[in-house]
Amino acid sequence: MTDMPNVLDKYRLPLDRDRMRQAARLAGPALAFARRNPFILIGAAVLGAAGVVAWRNRERIAERAQPLIDDAKLKGEALIEDAKARGEELIEQAKTAGEAVAAKVSRTRKAPATPEATELH
Repeated sequence: MTDMPNVLDKYRLPLDRDRMRQAARLAGPALAFARRNPFILIGAAVLGAAGVVAWRNRERIAERAQPLIDDAKLKGEALIEDAKARGEELIEQAKTAGEAVAAKVSRTRKAPATPEATELH
């Protein structure tokens, strides 16, 4: 590979050319694929048309969606409250279980033995 420096040239970005040529070179394979598969262009056109229609009717869409948004907001707040209560309940259970384990361990644990002074001669 080191003796053939041009092996990877086709995979490198053509950064030394002007931007239009670079864009055309990078978009070339995608455009060739799209020419052979017109469903991509048809899908893009349908998506664009749907976007234009949605943009023109955005006030009416927002007006009709507002009750759904409000309902979802109320349900979300209820779920948050339920999760908060359940979390506090789980924390209390964990505390009591931890205290029970600590009490059991403190009853069965022996006091550490004090090392006796040994004389070394």
